[in-house]
Amino acid sequence: HGATVWRVPDEFLALVDAEEGWRPYLLNFRYTVLDLGQIDDRQLSRQPNLRAWLLAAKYATRDGQQIQVKELLVEALVGVSYEDFRFLMRYVVETYRSYDERMVREIIRRVRPEEEMTMMSLFAQEMITKGKQEGRQEGRQEGRQEGRQEGEAALLLRLLQRRFGTVPTWANGKIANADLPTLEAWSLRFVDAQSLDEVFAVRM
Repeated sequence: HGATVWRVPDEFLALVDAEEGWRPYLLNFRYTVLDLGQIDDRQLSRQPNLRAWLLAAKYATRDGQQIQVKELLVEALVGVSYEDFRFLMRYVVETYRSYDERMVREIIRRVRPEEEMTMMSLFAQEMITKGKQEGRQEGRQEGRQEGRQEGEAALLLRLLQRRFGTVPTWANGKIANADLPTLEAWSLRFVDAQSLDEVFAVRM
């Protein structure tokens, strides 16, 4: 299910690095290679759970198409069991680089709204880790990140801007002067916060 057409062998011996003289004595068999990219999204499977898994897998490496396939993914997720839904959403959180926290929350809300808070809490650490990785990658590319603390601060600021819009001066000041543990605590609060005040509230 890669982003390009598969060109892989369909027999075992093609994968074995052996001297030519040994090849007649080695076990060989053929197997079926299924390229999901060549199958229409609505024809992947008639079985709801399997169709949802195949659809999610098909676009896991196709970053440029993940946003467009969101509606189809939501439609497929409606028909899956609760356990499959949880595992599928974890898979999406870990592999769909185009899906931010807001989009993941929207999908959960549309498919199983009663599970929104529980599942977002379960995925909090994965999403923060994913954000850190993306933040570090952007930092390396742009030459702006200098150390873990600066990366954490930059990530938190981007998340706040994405959800709440322009970040006020007082919040920028708090982020600029905070130590690493405080920044990490604010990042965790961000997952469920409905306002800037909830992110920076002093906890007793």
